Amino acid sequence: MRPSRPRRALGGNPLGAVLGALVLAGAAAAAANGSAAAQPAPVEWIKNGEFRDPLARGWTCEGEFTQTDRGVEGRPGEQSYAGCTQRVPVVAGTRYSFSASMAGAYTFVTVSGTGTGSGEVTLWADGPNWRSLATTLAIGNSHEVAITFHGWYGQGPYQVNRVSMIGPMYPDECTTPSPAPSVPGPSAPAPASTPPCLPRPAEPPTGSV
Repeated sequence: MRPSRPRRALGGNPLGAVLGALVLAGAAAAAANGSAAAQPAPVEWIKNGEFRDPLARGWTCEGEFTQTDRGVEGRPGEQSYAGCTQRVPVVAGTRYSFSASMAGAYTFVTVSGTGTGSGEVTLWADGPNWRSLATTLAIGNSHEVAITFHGWYGQGPYQVNRVSMIGPMYPDECTTPSPAPSVPGPSAPAPASTPPCLPRPAEPPTGSV
């Protein structure tokens, strides 16, 4: 009996070879998806942004404050706007989601030191009703920003809650070109290894989500 010929797919390739190629392609796609999934998720960088712990955890404050079940209330005076500040590490060249909920007469939540434009981004409200405000925060040539919330001189009490800044642990891509490698000569030392173009910040605070 004449041996049967191998079945062939379109294009003249044996069907087994085609199936093998599909299996390999699927494995490569799964590996690629696994690499993407392995990237770190964005994290919350504000410590005690919902004020469930005492203000001293994360914030440096000046003025009169009361913590309530709705956050924190500041009471500005004639010579004080009752403000709190927290310094937060950031990665240059990346973006963060910045938001806060606030109420009261002239309530401000500000990010300064972004390294772009004026270097300052402010969310603010004026009125007794709670407002939830948000913006995208672009970081330029900066590795630390200051988050500050406060009222205004001689105005009534204000309330703040859910101060949040969510962003990457480190950049997905390198945005700064690496210098061209030099060729060592008789009197030139061998080039050192190229450092990462964008530094990683410190680890996020305990309890990040």
